[in-house]
Amino acid sequence: MIMNVKKTNKDAVIPMFAHPTDSGFDLFTCEDVTVSGGKKGIAKTGLIFEIPQGWGIQIKNKSGITVKGVPTTSGTNADITVFEGTVDMDYRGEVGIMFKNEEDFEITIPKHTKLAQGVLRRVYNCTFIEVEEVNDTVRGDGGFGSTGTTINTK
Repeated sequence: MIMNVKKTNKDAVIPMFAHPTDSGFDLFTCEDVTVSGGKKGIAKTGLIFEIPQGWGIQIKNKSGITVKGVPTTSGTNADITVFEGTVDMDYRGEVGIMFKNEEDFEITIPKHTKLAQGVLRRVYNCTFIEVEEVNDTVRGDGGFGSTGTTINTK
């Protein structure tokens, strides 16, 4: 598959897969982004995607940032939470990366930081029909940990 990508900022980095077998492609910041402690921010990528029909992009965190933190302009790593998002096929605006600064102090994330990853997903739509009843299943309405948190080895 080929996807057209337009730069809206000369410092934007065209996405890339770090390894040929990766399911996610790296998304980079195109400028420094400063966020106060405990606050949310949006890091610009400087990119507009022309996503093929029947596809979408899921924005996801990177495990390295979750474990090690994100590098900052002060030379230290900071804890952040990258929020997942969806880029629909017909969206033609700049893609941003939503995140929260989990520190209690201001941080600046430098441009060209691999802040998130995009994962291509097929998009399936359906028609929703209101009904009076739904079929019963063995599971029923069990959810939110109803199957337990450990394996029964006895």
